Amino acid sequence: MVLFLVLGWPAGLLAALERVTVVRVLDGDTCVLADGRRLRLAGIDAPEMAHSGTPAQYYAVEATSRLARLTLGQPLGLALVGEGTDRYGRTLGSLIRPDGTSVAERMLGEGAAYVFWYRDLPRSLVERYLGIQRRAMAAGAGFWPRILALPAPGGAYVGNTASHRFHAPGCPDAGRIGPRNRVVLPTLGEAFGRGYTPARDCTPWPSDRDAGPGKGWNRKWP
Repeated sequence: MVLFLVLGWPAGLLAALERVTVVRVLDGDTCVLADGRRLRLAGIDAPEMAHSGTPAQYYAVEATSRLARLTLGQPLGLALVGEGTDRYGRTLGSLIRPDGTSVAERMLGEGAAYVFWYRDLPRSLVERYLGIQRRAMAAGAGFWPRILALPAPGGAYVGNTASHRFHAPGCPDAGRIGPRNRVVLPTLGEAFGRGYTPARDCTPWPSDRDAGPGKGWNRKWP
């Protein structure tokens, strides 16, 4: 895969990137460009907004608002990643602000998004993103205090080294991970700290309706 990704791009060289304008923000990791393309920020994921009768996840509104403040009305540079599109046909890339900072890195550093691994991402970028995420976790930025305080689901989490997704021990897909790819992750802090992402169908992420302690493990999240 060809990777064209520039992080910490000097402001004076912003013109070397494709110039784009964001006209709408859909959630904390996806936006719409002026030419109609939907852009998915490469390497990060954010809490899901409400859709199809499913309530918003915790911190989804805040993450969406933060991405809007970082992008709307700003002259931005777009660096495409991998083949330039994901499996849903969305443009896949990184947005660079006029000051040369990466929008994805800002979202990670403020605890408004977390690392989302996939095969197109080079190891150096994953490690860079993970370093930012770990610092945000340690500083208690954004959603991390509540997420890391969620109670364990009665056993260790189960990660898949092939997909970098993790599950609660009682989730159906946890039992289908083969021994070769199976890794035990005792806490949420270790799971996120090692770059694992919650599986969509059985996630620890609470919804905005789950305000009290002990809430989490939404099942069948689309």
